Amino acid sequence: MKQKSTQSTKKYFGAFILASLCIVIMPNAKAQVCSNPNNIFGVNANGQIYPVNVTTAAVGSQINTASYTGASPNQANALGYNTVNGLFYYFKVNPGAGTQQFISYNPTSNTYTTLASSPTTATVHSGCVSFNGTGYYCSDVNGKLYFYDITLNTWTTITSNIYDQYGTNVSTIITTQNSGDMAIDGLGNLWMVTSSTSNYALYKVSAPLPTTAQASIIAKQLIAPTTAVPASSSGFQGIAFNALGEIYMTTSSNKLYELTNTSTLLLVGTLSVSGVGNDLTSCSFPFGILPITWSSFSATLNNDQVSVKWGIADADNTNGFYVERSSDDKTWSSLAYVAYSESESDYSFIDASPVSGNNYYRIREVDNNNSSNYSIIKSVSNSASSKISVWPNPVIDVVNVQGNELTENSKAIIFDQLGRLVMTSTLHQGNNTINLSNLLSGNYIVHIVAKNGTVYNQKIIKK
Repeated sequence: MKQKSTQSTKKYFGAFILASLCIVIMPNAKAQVCSNPNNIFGVNANGQIYPVNVTTAAVGSQINTASYTGASPNQANALGYNTVNGLFYYFKVNPGAGTQQFISYNPTSNTYTTLASSPTTATVHSGCVSFNGTGYYCSDVNGKLYFYDITLNTWTTITSNIYDQYGTNVSTIITTQNSGDMAIDGLGNLWMVTSSTSNYALYKVSAPLPTTAQASIIAKQLIAPTTAVPASSSGFQGIAFNALGEIYMTTSSNKLYELTNTSTLLLVGTLSVSGVGNDLTSCSFPFGILPITWSSFSATLNNDQVSVKWGIADADNTNGFYVERSSDDKTWSSLAYVAYSESESDYSFIDASPVSGNNYYRIREVDNNNSSNYSIIKSVSNSASSKISVWPNPVIDVVNVQGNELTENSKAIIFDQLGRLVMTSTLHQGNNTINLSNLLSGNYIVHIVAKNGTVYNQKIIKK
């Protein structure tokens, strides 16, 4: 699982220290509730909170053993846990079920506190507390997003217009699918699962999350809303992270699943207490969630050039991509670096000089902490035996020249962009390497004469 960057570490170090101080001040609140790293928490419609073990789907003893006073719980939902003050936040009486009651529960004193009512009168299925413990977010079945300020005990309607990166109205999808949940990671990103009984979707709203009214916000689609829920699962109702950044989701049929990437769901088991998967939360705000997911990868030969294209479904903490090539599927060299953009999911590169014979391609994704993830390998056969290849381009220090049409007396003559000869190198048949580390950065022309008299010129960029 990916780790956050050094910059992110500094950015959130203050929040970590604050949380640590609160843990010391209130050892019973967080230490007891969060003592088992394998536990997440669920609430049923009767407002009963239970720990759920993500390795076995076993449900532990009820946490909130105190009896409720006043109105009985009605469609309780939208559970969130605050690691800073050690309190649970949720709707004891759902806004769509009558006179709403939004409350907090203190597991140390085993007491409830009624808080300010939210602006919505519609049913609320999704809720969570922010990673720094300052606020609570929820959305209703009409696709409106709300923020509750924990310190001020006040609510703000953020927006009723949520769109994905393709311009699709996510608020409409939330309304149509009519079920789901949300969770926030350690970087402050908001993850939302929406679901009907047959289909589900996953979205991510990137930090910093708004706390004031907005005309609209963007929620990046990670899983399309047409994705089928597992057979006999009846739709997803809860989502939560564990300390490792793994995603767990529960269904209305009491199934617990782990989402390992944007296309793979693993069944953990059936919850041992029915209804606990009504909504989820956890003590964990991890920095890395899903590993990079390659949605597509292709390499196609066209007019003596290879078009390399790849797509990603999600790429938290990604710095960029290296396009790598090999002629034997063993020794790899980098052809180019392509920077990551959060607004882009599809990337491409043109290899203008594939070698004769087999060309193998792969993409190496690099995180901000310099760890790497590789795509699958694609091969392309270039049958043009007279082809002379020069790569990589751009070049940092060593450039390769390869071709069966080269002779022992062939030369590579390198000119700068003003036409001045700056370097010559003797070539032989097969693969040759030329060290360009002494050349200044800029544009150059590699001039080669093959044994049949054919002149080959290749423009290269020296970094």
